[in-house]
Amino acid sequence: MTTILTSDPFVSTPEDSPAYWLLDILWVVHATGELTQGRYSMIEQWMPEDAFAPPHVHPHEDETFWVMEGEMTVKVGGQTLVLVPGSLGHVPRNHVHSFKVTGKTVCHILNYYSPAGFEQAIIGSARPAERRELPPRGMDPHDSPQVVRYFNNYWVAPADVPWALLKFDPAD
Repeated sequence: MTTILTSDPFVSTPEDSPAYWLLDILWVVHATGELTQGRYSMIEQWMPEDAFAPPHVHPHEDETFWVMEGEMTVKVGGQTLVLVPGSLGHVPRNHVHSFKVTGKTVCHILNYYSPAGFEQAIIGSARPAERRELPPRGMDPHDSPQVVRYFNNYWVAPADVPWALLKFDPAD
């Protein structure tokens, strides 16, 4: 017998979803693995000019960027992806990548991860946002405990959460 996990319908808005500050970025976590039965997570981000993430890898999930405002450049697999409003950029799991805001305005994006799990890195390492705005510039230098935790973790969910028991094949 096969058990099919289904998620319940939900609504998430920037005003009612949990918000965090890390790396000069405002992160609003709209969908977690708990809400989607581990299928995906969705995070909305506002990033100031020159914000960046150094080279890193997501070993268990694919990442997709949807740019709504501003411009960002993603470097992945020897390619440079310049993303402007209306652009979608995809980074397959296990691919080292980096990104930087390359426009002259705030870059506003949706970040989609499949399967879910990455959102736990934000929830576990970032500071709860005091306001729904960009954090004070330079609040978390790249050697701060929050950033070190963010870039040196394996997202974890308690084993008693049904989606945590799913097995992810890195070859997928």
